[in-house]
Amino acid sequence: MSKPECDFIKGIPPAIAIEQKVNSRNPRSTVGTSTEIYEYMRLLFARIGRTFSPVSGEEVKKHSVKIL
Repeated sequence: MSKPECDFIKGIPPAIAIEQKVNSRNPRSTVGTSTEIYEYMRLLFARIGRTFSPVSGEEVKKHSVKIL
């Protein structure tokens, strides 16, 4: 099949190529671990996440050596 003569096609979204692989089923597997996005999400939440004390409910802040 030869390429059609065309400059622009409207209304067709770009294609996304994904790799298919055999996953071993694990009862603890999630969508994140199956799609390998889990590691990226873990890093994202580690960077933007905030820690709150379960006792006081206040945000836990980092202290420098000088303050201690």
